[in-house]
Amino acid sequence: MGATFPMPYMIGAVLGLAFAFKIVWAALRSHLVAKHSCVGDIADLGKPRSESEKIRGTAVVAGGSYAGLAAACVLHDHFERVVIIEPEAWLLEEDGRRAISWEQEGKRARIVQYNSLQATQPFVLRALRCMFPNWDATCKEGGIEIAPWTVNFMWWGNSAIVPTKEFGGSIPDAMWATRRALETAMRRRVLDRKAYPNITQIAGQVTGFITDKSRGDAVSGCTYRDVDGNSNDMHAVFVADCTGTAQGSLKWLPAAGWSTNIPKDTYDAKMRYTTFMFKIRPELAAKLPVPGGFYRRSGGYLANMPDPRNDNKHLSILRNEGDLLSVCPGGWGNTGPPLKNIDDILAHCKAMKVTKPLPQWIFDTIDLLREAEDDMSLSQVNVGPSFLVKFHECRDLPNNFVALGDVVSRVNPMYGHGCAKAITGAICMNNLLQRARNSQSLPRNFSRDFFKMQLDKITPMWELSVLNDYGQPSTVPIAGENKSSTDGIRWYLRQVQKLSFKDADAFLPTFLAVSLLGGTNIDLLHPAFVAKVMWNTLMG
Repeated sequence: MGATFPMPYMIGAVLGLAFAFKIVWAALRSHLVAKHSCVGDIADLGKPRSESEKIRGTAVVAGGSYAGLAAACVLHDHFERVVIIEPEAWLLEEDGRRAISWEQEGKRARIVQYNSLQATQPFVLRALRCMFPNWDATCKEGGIEIAPWTVNFMWWGNSAIVPTKEFGGSIPDAMWATRRALETAMRRRVLDRKAYPNITQIAGQVTGFITDKSRGDAVSGCTYRDVDGNSNDMHAVFVADCTGTAQGSLKWLPAAGWSTNIPKDTYDAKMRYTTFMFKIRPELAAKLPVPGGFYRRSGGYLANMPDPRNDNKHLSILRNEGDLLSVCPGGWGNTGPPLKNIDDILAHCKAMKVTKPLPQWIFDTIDLLREAEDDMSLSQVNVGPSFLVKFHECRDLPNNFVALGDVVSRVNPMYGHGCAKAITGAICMNNLLQRARNSQSLPRNFSRDFFKMQLDKITPMWELSVLNDYGQPSTVPIAGENKSSTDGIRWYLRQVQKLSFKDADAFLPTFLAVSLLGGTNIDLLHPAFVAKVMWNTLMG
């Protein structure tokens, strides 16, 4: 006769296994959050060394946009002197730091999205609050609203239920600001000589590295061309490439005898979008049938994504600083001729394939914008190929060199990761410099450790873009990859999205991932979560 076990023992064993599983799962999740996100690293920002503890010499930042400004702020805490070398000279003038950014007269020649739709995540706000004391006052000065991140995420016309319970009944705050406003606000803080006396910005373009034969593991500075066309040397103990998609270091490194073949993954989503920006006067604002009113707290009105199996069009509507309303239609592949006016926007909306009709307020709002059409601005962006440069695979890099932001990776801007990606790189620098704050020299493997850490932190942003873009027929995949290999994952995510239309808990993993507040891939794979999704799929 086989052994029998009393029921209490069996129940105890099951409960014990469940308890053990819960502990192991929580530990695994905590490990993945720490490895693949920066949400736990933010608190270490804004903790400068004393002047006597700082690394002696100059840290050079090539490029003065998001990545360059964030990098300069971090490096100021650890280096004796920081110099930003930025090609666009007008950014040194008052216009480049204007609080009322929508009155800016200068035009950014190198930033395609400067006047296009932008949304930033709660993660970005939290990071900037730690980087810059009293950051909220800077936002208020520039008309940037800080309000709950209620974007109204929609898939194929269906709104997801926001998981407010997870955050104590509300949604974390974010900044509602255009690229122009947020970049200008950051520049206004970084170039404040009273707060950051050791940061200087000069007009010029870095053209190469200066090498030191006595130090085979480092560069000794960079050469740059000033606004008069003269070549100059800038000796430095650290160089950060923040030149964006110009990717200056891919030319500087081989020219100086370093890595000549840096691997890169590239795919092309064949995507484009148009941002119509309207200045909304109070009398028009009173007419717009936006739920909660035009002046409601939070500027996220709509972000509708298509089902890639049968549609390639998206639509976003956001309110940003200065009562500016951005309406952004776009899509993948052939979406028709460029959009130029209100009628084109309405035609785009009517052509979108949805399983639930778009709310009528969307059409009524767009139609009423004819009253502001005479003063609207229009920005059309043809998105270039996405890429991930694999600096982490290079064994031959200077130990005092890093690259961040769009130098390392460009993802589809529709997912709104540009600023977050740049700040993530700056946080990775800070992490390593904080660990070595008792030393006035860089750790031996600083560059290698930086690129590995940065890869881990930005991989979720890259993989999200790849996964979504691979669903579109027009996307040209990474060489050697097959788009169909991601079909199964997208099928499962579609089931998760369907459940999120009626269950806030189902939307929580997606919300944590897109807000960059510590989501992980395994959140979607918890047995209880999978069971709920599959049950909903079976029951329809």
